[in-house]
Amino acid sequence: MVTFTVFNHRIMAQEKSTAPRRDINEVLRAHDQELLAIPGVVGVYVGALDDGKTPCLKVMLAQKSPETERAIPKMLEGYPVVIEVTGKIRPLDK
Repeated sequence: MVTFTVFNHRIMAQEKSTAPRRDINEVLRAHDQELLAIPGVVGVYVGALDDGKTPCLKVMLAQKSPETERAIPKMLEGYPVVIEVTGKIRPLDK
């Protein structure tokens, strides 16, 4: 009986998982404009976590502020969102 309960619990946990359902590039395309509209955000892109394997969305900031950090979601459609402070982004001189 205990084994069945544990097994059943695992199945329920998998069904409630926040695992991504869409490709990360589709998620970025769906949310890039709303992220770029947050004051201080200078860019967004698909990256990887420090493990080099787990895909994530990276949000580049001109500078960090508590308001900006609160406005950026921690997860989007099951993918982690990572904040990077890059400073202002300017085009290179030709």
